Amino acid sequence: MLKSELIRPRLKMRDGQVWTQSLPGNYRYLAVAGDLTAIFQRCVGQSRGKLTEALRDYEGDSLDYPIIRGLAAVLEARCVFGSDPPVQPPDLRAAIFQQGPVTRQQDLFSLTTRKQLLAEAAANYELPVEQIETALFADLAEEQILLDPGEAIAPGDLITRYNLEVARGLLYWAREVRIQVHDSYKDVFKFIKLFKLMYTIRPVVGEKGYHITLHGPISPFVKSTIRYGVQFAKFLPALLLCDRWQMEADVSPPKAPGPEPLRYTLNDQTDLRTHFKASGLFDSRLEADFAAEFEAKYGGAKRKWGLAREDELIVVGDTVMIPDFSFTHRKDGRRALLEIVGFWHPNYLRRKLHKVRQAGRKDLILLVYESVNVAEGAFEEASAGEVLTFSRKPVLKETLAAVERCAVAPTEVVTV
Repeated sequence: MLKSELIRPRLKMRDGQVWTQSLPGNYRYLAVAGDLTAIFQRCVGQSRGKLTEALRDYEGDSLDYPIIRGLAAVLEARCVFGSDPPVQPPDLRAAIFQQGPVTRQQDLFSLTTRKQLLAEAAANYELPVEQIETALFADLAEEQILLDPGEAIAPGDLITRYNLEVARGLLYWAREVRIQVHDSYKDVFKFIKLFKLMYTIRPVVGEKGYHITLHGPISPFVKSTIRYGVQFAKFLPALLLCDRWQMEADVSPPKAPGPEPLRYTLNDQTDLRTHFKASGLFDSRLEADFAAEFEAKYGGAKRKWGLAREDELIVVGDTVMIPDFSFTHRKDGRRALLEIVGFWHPNYLRRKLHKVRQAGRKDLILLVYESVNVAEGAFEEASAGEVLTFSRKPVLKETLAAVERCAVAPTEVVTV
């Protein structure tokens, strides 16, 4: 992620709105991106300090220095730096520095020179003088060696990633972020949890989807820190995993025209692209086989029930539960939810059981592997609509019979 001083030059503000200027992928900036990539390739095996010098030489007195530094920061974040000195630098410094100050040349007041001390240390450690000199400050950041510049990236892709970093950087100064999502719920909440964001949620009226508010600091006096905003910024690429989404944030960037926060908006029409990896369609082979068997036996245009994957959330306390499947009647719109409880660790099963009890949904069907590692009868008392067990794989005929019994109209109250 880019430092705030590299974000500010790319901001535009007008009429209570704020947005970021995307860097165009024209000939000029494609050339800059290609040059910077080549510099990183040439500096493999050299210190971070040498790399910084090479980048500053390339930058020169260019007025585009914020862009050059931003592109370089994106490249640097992909690099692997390290050092493996033959002697631990703190131990080496202690051994050398305890002999007192030295000079480069011998004089009346200093009989020992730096060169002599390094030579003595090299003899003591039985190493070449060059290795001793390299190891002396090898633990400092600027002395770390560029080991790997990362996977090759095309100039156009580098500009795309830079534009994402600038766009997410504007959220450093956000106090609240409001999003609306209509799909990819599992990925959205995976990253909400990963970045420890506080949130509230409510359904979108009249269509499938959810309004989610990501909360920042509770106190209105917390203005001097961007700690919460950094977490918002980290989360933003997760939204780009969704097909349908909108975002609105209250932002107070430096040098804003007034005391009121500005409005920052994005939606699924943006040209931004995420680098986050989406989750697989299924969490297990058991779920994949269930969906494939249903499609083979009960699919087609004349099917009575439609099967969908993870298309509804159940709010349980301060978290959410995302059932594995939903069944929707093609004519009357009745729905039932299905959760498959298979071969999982006992701690996971206990958390799952707790969520099911909190949900208390009579339209929720549990398919439980009969050898699941929890107390006998635990899921039968979980306040779900029905609990079915299976030994090898779920029986579709029994499952659909339970769906018929438990399915409810979308407007019907479904808690028990």
